[in-house]
This record gives sequence, C-alpha cells and structure tokens, in this order.
Amino acid sequence: MTTTDLAPWPQLTGNEPCRAPGADPEDWTGTTLKQRANGQKACLSGCPEAVREQCLAWALDHPTRAGSAIWAGTTLSDRRRLRAERRDAAAA
Repeated sequence: MTTTDLAPWPQLTGNEPCRAPGADPEDWTGTTLKQRANGQKACLSGCPEAVREQCLAWALDHPTRAGSAIWAGTTLSDRRRLRAERRDAAAA
C-alpha cells in the first residue's frame, strides 16, 4: 500500500496580500476574469516566496477545498495543468 503525504495548510505570516487589512476577498475568490487577474498580480508581487510555495502545494494537494480561488497566483485551470504535469512526470 502506498501513501501520499499531502501538503499542510500554509504557514501564513499575516503579511500576505490576501490577508492584508482592507484586502477584498473577491480578488481571491471572485469569478470574473478581472478579479482573478487582480488577485493573481497582487499575490505574485507581494507574497513571500516561501508562503507562495506552501500555498501552491496545499492547493495542488487539496483541489476540492482550494476550489476556484486564487492560490499562489494560480487559477483553477493553472492548477489543473500543474497537477496533470506532475502526474505525467511521475508516470515517466
């Protein structure tokens, strides 16, 4: 039997753009392309790299819970592509 360790919830510092005072939750969970682009851009420019890595790992390992929100600057379709690439690399 094989077990897979899933990434734990990211260790947030409180300095991430998604947690900043006045941050609009719709920038991270909204359904319009503009909201997604705004959230993605803000995350990539202001989120510490270590937190982005943890955030992305969590979102990749927990697709149902991550939903369509922005995680580490990635959209749902970005994460689907990354999971497929990871599966392909593991199968090779």
